[in-house]
Amino acid sequence: MQIECKDWSDPVGIAVVDALDSKRRDIGADRSIIFSNSGFTNPALLKAARVGIELASALRAGDSKVRLEIHKRVVAKRLSVDNIRVVLYPLPTQLSNFPGNWQLDALRYDDLPVRCWLAPISQRLLREHEGASSASFRCTFRPSSDWTYDGSPISVDAMVTTFALSRSWVGQTVREDVTLGLYDHLKRTVAVPAKQGYLLGVFDRDGWEPETEPPTSEELAPNSFEILFTLMNPLLGVLGMSVPQIDEIVLEQDVVLG
Repeated sequence: MQIECKDWSDPVGIAVVDALDSKRRDIGADRSIIFSNSGFTNPALLKAARVGIELASALRAGDSKVRLEIHKRVVAKRLSVDNIRVVLYPLPTQLSNFPGNWQLDALRYDDLPVRCWLAPISQRLLREHEGASSASFRCTFRPSSDWTYDGSPISVDAMVTTFALSRSWVGQTVREDVTLGLYDHLKRTVAVPAKQGYLLGVFDRDGWEPETEPPTSEELAPNSFEILFTLMNPLLGVLGMSVPQIDEIVLEQDVVLG
């Protein structure tokens, strides 16, 4: 094996690859690797790929002597509840369909927001029916005196909640690193030795940008891995409020997809 290391401030160029290729033929090395602390020029990458010379850089998170930074474009699937419409039966005389003249947050069961009950339902629908454009959650209830709207008692025999759903792709570029390892410039992969940690991020919550296509999926090489991201944007509950025990009075329920 033949290894050459360059701790230069500038990327290693094609001349170094040419020289090592010549040395390799002279000594009959079965494997040749150039390590660079500052990366490689594009001509060097092309020549090394053509003649079979490996190009790598050592990585060590937090080490100021490592000048190379590896950045990875991460594409995530985003599942979202974009809108919600709630209809109560029988329709109380003081209400109309949401979102209209009444507010979902004013609807309570046992003095807890009904929104907090619908929030985990919306998350389950996103997970189970990600290809649907809408999902109507329909349920009937046993008689109960615990329903109120804006503090006034109402009767609710049934409820139909329609969630407008969407699936899209978003991405952002983040730093990729390891506690100790190397970056293969030709394969564009990070090698993580045993007992070392892989680091990805930090992610900016507001830094996601729209992507036109989902990420490409390739067959994984032995001892490799990939990370898949799904971002969930369900209906949110109410901070600091518990989930009302509406399930205890549900008689029947089903889901109709749109």
